[in-house]
Amino acid sequence: MVEKEISQYSLNRGEQPAIEKQLTIEVGLHYIALTETSIESASISALELFTFQKIESDWYFIFQEVRLQSILFDLPYHTKQIFLNGFEQTIIPENLYSESAAQSSLELLFGWSNMEMNTDAITLPETNLYIACQIPQSLQQMLAGTFSDTPVYNSLGKQIQLAFQRATSFSNYWLIYFYPGSFSIVSIQQQQLQTAAHFSYTCADDVVYQIVALLNTYSKPEFELKVEISGIINETDEVYTSLQKIIPDMQWQCGLPEQKILIEKNYYPLHYLLPFFNIIL
Repeated sequence: MVEKEISQYSLNRGEQPAIEKQLTIEVGLHYIALTETSIESASISALELFTFQKIESDWYFIFQEVRLQSILFDLPYHTKQIFLNGFEQTIIPENLYSESAAQSSLELLFGWSNMEMNTDAITLPETNLYIACQIPQSLQQMLAGTFSDTPVYNSLGKQIQLAFQRATSFSNYWLIYFYPGSFSIVSIQQQQLQTAAHFSYTCADDVVYQIVALLNTYSKPEFELKVEISGIINETDEVYTSLQKIIPDMQWQCGLPEQKILIEKNYYPLHYLLPFFNIIL
């Protein structure tokens, strides 16, 4: 069952026609987010978030449900783009990348499957990386049929790029995003990527287990740890209070400039929708 969890629109979005805007569709394991952006001002004028409780096998059904409930889905936008988030994936340095190497890496990590592979290049200050992920055939067929001319990217790539930008003042920096039913983390130490991963969770213990494992692996006493978080999480949530016990100095990621967010800002905390905005702005 697909539910429309969030629907936020700017009051004057109707003054600018859709042909002057871009639609970004982010597809996660448990959600689809639609974000409308003005091409001229690069400002966000609408956001819709749809969730489903489990990974459905019929992505055509999911998209049809989204289309029926969405105000944005069928508008004649100037451009569209798609981001994939949280599917089985691996990161490969540019000098080692080939399609066969990516496929072999995915099979080694996750076993052989009949899923389809998607790749996205990440440009970083000193090197380039590729993210290869495998997605269900039904989702690939959906994208190929309905969005055949729409470019497809990987959300984790954008998070890595932003983490590198924000890590310039810190020896050890983590950027954590929370989504419906999952979270992603990028760890950078002395301007070197340590890890970039996405995890599903059903309770606070799942999150704590993964974070503690990463702390034991990548946190060194000689490098002070800076952690910023954002996304679908509140200070009263058990996940937040549990994390605060092991990372007491973690902070909310700074919000975007007010002029870039035209939707109503009083319904949700500033950090709440940042992961959906950060792949665009």
